[in-house]
Amino acid sequence: MQCHKPSDIAIDPARFAQSEHGAFDCTFCHTTGFSKFPHTGTRAEMRDCMDCHKERKLARIAQAVKASVHAKMAARAFRCTNCHSPHYFIPASHMKDVSEAILVANQSCLGCHAKGDTLADKDLDLARKHAYLFHAELHLQRNECVACHTDPGEQTMHLILPKSEAVKDCATCHAQNSMLATKLYAHLALKERAQQGFVNAILINNAYLVGANRNRWFDWGAFALAGLLLLGVAAHGLGRWVFARLRRRS
Repeated sequence: MQCHKPSDIAIDPARFAQSEHGAFDCTFCHTTGFSKFPHTGTRAEMRDCMDCHKERKLARIAQAVKASVHAKMAARAFRCTNCHSPHYFIPASHMKDVSEAILVANQSCLGCHAKGDTLADKDLDLARKHAYLFHAELHLQRNECVACHTDPGEQTMHLILPKSEAVKDCATCHAQNSMLATKLYAHLALKERAQQGFVNAILINNAYLVGANRNRWFDWGAFALAGLLLLGVAAHGLGRWVFARLRRRS
């Protein structure tokens, strides 16, 4: 880190420490040729992600990537690190909420698929490309790119389709049991149930899709309506009792 401080060719040690790989030494992945200075190692001599990640799910992801438009159109081998930074990667399931997961996921896409030096410029460029959407800016801010650029039945989110095959049918998302409920926020379903309870998580996820996380204003509003309803019932019952006694006395 004495040489590789934040710059165009280095990393941020603080961000790296918070990442999924933050507990590893640099030479765990940077192996042959990196132990001495000046370095003689090359990218080809680094560990590949699949050297460590050999789970069955990762094997399915690898097959999906090979069949994706990225792998077919890439001039050279398309690697996991083209989209997932090995130094800053944090799984979506470890993030605090859906908004953070969406932002991180979309930043990977913005690096190649949007023009402009600033995030605002990139957002404007993407909005122009997605002008067929109503409120394109909101769609882009509230959804992961891969939600529409993968097949609705694809769960790994890695089999990226050509833009001509992207989901453009509104009903795919805006319908009962739609992709929003079954795919877009699926990676947070177990976390929501653990934190909020099974019943509450199901109610929030089905009735409050955009965001799919607990909202205190939504909760307080529901409590207030329930309280007013109970108060109205109690007042009605009390009124009937009082007027009944008055009629008997008269």
